[in-house]
Amino acid sequence: MTTFPISLSANWQHTSQVSGLTATERDWLFEPHSLTAKLKSRSQNFSVKVLSEQTFDLSVEQQKLLSCTAVSALNREVILLCDDKPMVYAQSWLPDNKRQDKSYNPLLNMGERPLGDVIFQDPQLVRTDIEVACFNSEHSLQQLVSQLNLSKQNLLGRRSVFSLRDYKFLVCEVFLPGAYLYS
Repeated sequence: MTTFPISLSANWQHTSQVSGLTATERDWLFEPHSLTAKLKSRSQNFSVKVLSEQTFDLSVEQQKLLSCTAVSALNREVILLCDDKPMVYAQSWLPDNKRQDKSYNPLLNMGERPLGDVIFQDPQLVRTDIEVACFNSEHSLQQLVSQLNLSKQNLLGRRSVFSLRDYKFLVCEVFLPGAYLYS
């Protein structure tokens, strides 16, 4: 049984350091706009399956990435499905901002709405450079792959920090076996 949150510890690299990717892999990994919108354009039926939504302590690395002093964040783990086929495993880390009224944060209590549908509607959205990582067949993420009855393979993922006004949050997306990125 997979325990949440799934560790996404990896050798994350800035896009300038990444080499050896196919044109298709680059197209998907470096997509600057909404991955949700891109996936929707390729399928008849797009859906989000929420795996977990819990508050956890932020690691030192996450605090540094987010340039924040918050010690905890809401971790949301989902699978993005195209025509009922798992395409992307995604994690978002939404820091607990004590100064912010939670009732006004549109990113909390998302349910099965895709994060991309909310954040990319805001013209003030800012994104840091995308970082890329490879998750080998021994990575703990492969437990989820097995549970989804997908074949183990090296997986590619991306992450970046987004800012909406003064609020920063981390989004990590890993392309599952069979995702369009690998075709």
